[in-house]
Amino acid sequence: MSNFPEFAANQARHMMQCWSSQEGYDPIAVDRTEGCWIHTSDGRRIFDLRSAHECINLGFNHPRVIAALKRQLEQVIYVTDDFATEPTGALARRLAELTPGSCNKRVYFAQSGAAAVEAAIKGARLFQYNRMFHEGGIRHADAPGQYPYPYKIISRYKSWHGSTASASSVSGDPRRWFQEPLTVPGVVFAPEANAFRPPFGTPENYVEENLNYLEYIIENEGGSNKVAAVILEPVVGSNGIIPAPPGYLRGVRDICDRWGLLMIVDETMTGMGRTGKLLAIEHSDVEPDIIIMGKALGAYCPLTATVFSEKVSASFDKHIFGHGQSYSGHALGCAGALAALDVLLEDGVLNDVEKKGQYLESKLRELAEKHSCVGDVRGIGLFFTMELVADRQTKEPLRKTTEKYSRTIVKDVSEFLFKEKNIYVPSDKFGIWVVPPLIVTEQEIDWFCAGIDEALDMVDQRLCSR
Repeated sequence: MSNFPEFAANQARHMMQCWSSQEGYDPIAVDRTEGCWIHTSDGRRIFDLRSAHECINLGFNHPRVIAALKRQLEQVIYVTDDFATEPTGALARRLAELTPGSCNKRVYFAQSGAAAVEAAIKGARLFQYNRMFHEGGIRHADAPGQYPYPYKIISRYKSWHGSTASASSVSGDPRRWFQEPLTVPGVVFAPEANAFRPPFGTPENYVEENLNYLEYIIENEGGSNKVAAVILEPVVGSNGIIPAPPGYLRGVRDICDRWGLLMIVDETMTGMGRTGKLLAIEHSDVEPDIIIMGKALGAYCPLTATVFSEKVSASFDKHIFGHGQSYSGHALGCAGALAALDVLLEDGVLNDVEKKGQYLESKLRELAEKHSCVGDVRGIGLFFTMELVADRQTKEPLRKTTEKYSRTIVKDVSEFLFKEKNIYVPSDKFGIWVVPPLIVTEQEIDWFCAGIDEALDMVDQRLCSR
């Protein structure tokens, strides 16, 4: 307790807080964490309903993971990839075997989701370069065969892929605007597939219309001569937790195959069991060309992975993979990831996610029936949001895309839950973020839903007084 003011003051004074002005930065000192809970130095016990930036799927301080990390600390912590360590090789093989498709994949390890996205984008472009100039790739006859090689990346609005240069450039998120006008060239955005707010079409045909427009974009951006890949989140994360509707991901896969494009799936948030399967793409029975895993992969260590399919990785058998990063394949992080996979797959954690998710969804839908400010409840597994609206008929949002960093009722809800109910949720989302650790109990779900109930009462009362 005696050090509490000093270390909190040091962090406030000398650390840059993400996505925030620094004036008024006042981090809350933490003594310890356990399970789903954060214990602060001033005696509070706070439920982490965002799973520490979605990184702590197994909760804090899982004993099996901690034991694996301690063992590895006394063996090898890190060596360059000119050397091999047992956990690094074992994790690369395990991810190659667990992810969809042939087990003859290769894995690039990084330390953040954004860094893994950078590797995916560069790998996709280099693959297309190799195919065109080294392997005699065939150009479509109806498009000009001119420089450069296929380099364009099709992304989607309502997406977030990270804050590094390329990753933010392919993100259809207000945070990309901080990068502009110096974004990386060669990115084109398509609309997301959102049943609650379809950009066009009707509830009956919006998926078909969306896919038709995606193909229209590809053709008018030069087709296989100019477009390298499509990148997407199988469940949109930061921009609204929007699960892909039935048939959509299969449709994207088919379009990529017709045009010779790579399909990149960003599972940074959805991987490691968040949706009830190891990867969200497994719900659609689709095999991507490149899979990005992050956040919860390393459990308590910064570790992410870019998994290249056999087709893509074979392109680099005789051609340079022109990418690299210090600490790639960090042995300590890989040991933590292996232990986390064991807990997920052998200790029954993954098997319980669907049941817990169904219980959580039922509780959230009960709240939606009670509160007129809830426009939509959506999600999958233990990955849910409640979108708040001013009017259910018009679907007028309580936070627009341009208001991500503005003071709105959504931010007030976050502050109420944190200050009054000891429930930690992000304040910059477009609704109420309901993303508990996978080890959450039904009793804990009941408890935080009661707190959300009170927060929604506050919203209803404020809307009535308008």
